[in-house]
Amino acid sequence: MKKLILSAFTLALLVSSCNNNGEKVDAKDAENVEVIETESTVTLSTIDEASTIEWFASHLGGVAPRFGKIGIQSAEVLVNNGELSNATVIIDLNTLTVENFEGDEEQTNKLTGHLKSADFFNVEVNPTAKFELTSIADGDDTYNSKVTGNLTILDSTKSISFLANISSSNEAVSIQSQKFAIDRTNWGMLYHVEGSEGVPTDYLISNEVGFIISVNVK
Repeated sequence: MKKLILSAFTLALLVSSCNNNGEKVDAKDAENVEVIETESTVTLSTIDEASTIEWFASHLGGVAPRFGKIGIQSAEVLVNNGELSNATVIIDLNTLTVENFEGDEEQTNKLTGHLKSADFFNVEVNPTAKFELTSIADGDDTYNSKVTGNLTILDSTKSISFLANISSSNEAVSIQSQKFAIDRTNWGMLYHVEGSEGVPTDYLISNEVGFIISVNVK
């Protein structure tokens, strides 16, 4: 019995330590977006070419890590007296790339097509995702801000919060987030989720999908 308990405990630690898709954040009901705009409000919408979203995923327990990037189609940022007040970012899912296969074009194309299919992002029907800022609060010693906003993927919109370093002025805004993870099932992506009946363990995919957001608008 002691060996069984120890083995289960060791397995739990292994699964926890291997799953490095990011700090998991909760998904809540979408919040109202209050647009703060005055006579002095500045609107920024030119996206720096370096702006991108990194994504991270894996099979159950962090096995077979996958990662890549997604481009940003457009952004509209409102600044009041040098402070960021509102932001809407449109994410272009057609630009999704896979970068973990190190030159294996066949595997890269196969996974790219799979992620764009109806099993995951269903890009043919939903070519974009969207993030709308709803509030900014103080962060911690590493990140100066806690960002809250509505994330829309497929036809589902949920409120999430994550840490980020934000710098803003009337000329430019930069948002560099922590590595955070959402539970994809909250957005209706149920392909081979944890606990799926009839699916071999090796084919189960972690529910957590990680992101790092790097957006620079001027």
